[in-house]
Amino acid sequence: MSALDTSVWLCGPPPSSGQKQRFPSRFLYNLKKAYPITQKTLWMFSGSIQELGDTTDIRPETGAKFVCPYDDLIAPRNHYDMVIADPPYTVGFSQEFVSSLRDVPKPKRILREATKVTVMGGLILILHIIIIPAYKEFGVRRIALHPIFCGPNNSIRVLNVFRRF
Repeated sequence: MSALDTSVWLCGPPPSSGQKQRFPSRFLYNLKKAYPITQKTLWMFSGSIQELGDTTDIRPETGAKFVCPYDDLIAPRNHYDMVIADPPYTVGFSQEFVSSLRDVPKPKRILREATKVTVMGGLILILHIIIIPAYKEFGVRRIALHPIFCGPNNSIRVLNVFRRF
């Protein structure tokens, strides 16, 4: 078994000139460098970025390919090489999309649904504020944890990277 990749991705704050460091542009730069994105990539919670692959969102106005709840994906099973999720993870952050704390997307449910649509050997990447356990019942193995520094206050998020086996 190879060592766990824990490289840090600097994604903010923005430099004095230009916006290359600002999240999400620098995050996407690092992502594409470390994990090549193919047309068989599914972006959960990201309806507005269709140019990078298929997308899901609960809001039809985003133009997502799959308009559905995150915990009941209608995307084809065992189809995607990579699933990337950047969910709203606090009520404050997602208050316009959810009505209560119980409606905030749960990491275990995100991982469960992502596993269903990912091919064997495929990658699941979840950007969150926590380290998500590699739940054994989903048949995934953690291969990387990337601390992501983003935003004007250098808030920390973690890119949890799993491989389906």
